[in-house]
Amino acid sequence: MQQEILVELVRAGARPEGESAEGIIVGGGGTKPFVVERGWSGPAGYYLEQWSIRRGGREVLYQSEPRQIFVRGVQSVTNYTDTVTSRIRLEPGNYQLVFLIDGMFMGNVEVQARAGGAAAA
Repeated sequence: MQQEILVELVRAGARPEGESAEGIIVGGGGTKPFVVERGWSGPAGYYLEQWSIRRGGREVLYQSEPRQIFVRGVQSVTNYTDTVTSRIRLEPGNYQLVFLIDGMFMGNVEVQARAGGAAAA
């Protein structure tokens, strides 16, 4: 019997590296560097976390490496960020950031990829 996971995704999103605006900038055949931010709350302990960018909820376009994270406990939010410097082939449009803990779906948020302008230079 699989153990119930009580960790909750409190907030999540993506933004261009060095900016506060939401979303991912694309141009020149791939994404510009971006940051994926998220906050977890739940029982204190170590968990195996992984996230992905998906189209239509199913098609995985990018997947992070699984990594062990530590959640401090239910009375606080433990924040994590990853900076993605690899160029991922995305077209302008809407995508989902999907988050897994110990291989189980824990939530998703929509993120918009937009064509780069002056901010992408």
